[in-house]
Amino acid sequence: MKIIVLATASTSTWLLVNSLKESYLDIQVGIERPVSRWMLMRRRVGHVGVWRVFGQILFILFSIWLRRSSRQRVKTLINNAGLSIFKPEVLNVRNFDSVNSEACVSWLISEAPDVVIINGTRIVSSVVLDCSDAVFLNIHCGITPAYRGVHGGYWALQRQDAENAGVTVHLVDSGVDTGGVLYQAAIDVDQYDNFITYPVKQYIVGIPLMKQALKDVAEGRVKVIVRDDLSSAIWQHPTLWQYLKDRWFRGVY
Repeated sequence: MKIIVLATASTSTWLLVNSLKESYLDIQVGIERPVSRWMLMRRRVGHVGVWRVFGQILFILFSIWLRRSSRQRVKTLINNAGLSIFKPEVLNVRNFDSVNSEACVSWLISEAPDVVIINGTRIVSSVVLDCSDAVFLNIHCGITPAYRGVHGGYWALQRQDAENAGVTVHLVDSGVDTGGVLYQAAIDVDQYDNFITYPVKQYIVGIPLMKQALKDVAEGRVKVIVRDDLSSAIWQHPTLWQYLKDRWFRGVY
């Protein structure tokens, strides 16, 4: 089965690719140039307002410290799971300005993959989705449809909804995490976890689910799970004061 991963160059991408490469030696990767945070914030001002975006920027700055202080915990989790965050030395990689670019579309058409896995890119356009007969899959760090968008594990815990602090493997459509659900699982959170380690645990749980989804595709038995028991909501970055309030009063780190 021919697999292409369209992704950004990130820890989660290499966790996923290294794990899949054990079974799919010819896996190919297309790396998208990330959108600048400044541009993202400028766009977000029009949707949520200057004050909230300012709070999100402060939280992003705060999370730099949080990431550094969590470095050993993340390393322990990854090592205990037998995974690697380093880019494989032998790997077929293409670079694109955007997954929605003409160059990327042409590459997908020429390669004719069976499966395209999306990881951390822009929202994939209908042009990309329609250019190939491949099954498009994604690991989402949240239980959909209740926790679409970003930081699904954190927001579930913030809402005292621990049973839905987890990960989803789903089909990709042109919406924001709205594709059909294939597999879902919750993560176990302990006193050593925080905003930085939640997504690491979500990928550790999600990668085996992705492997199962790939097996289902190969065997022609992909089955969508309908989650009509959950309301649909999309989430963004917390503001700094929102995060600190929940940290102090709810113990959600």
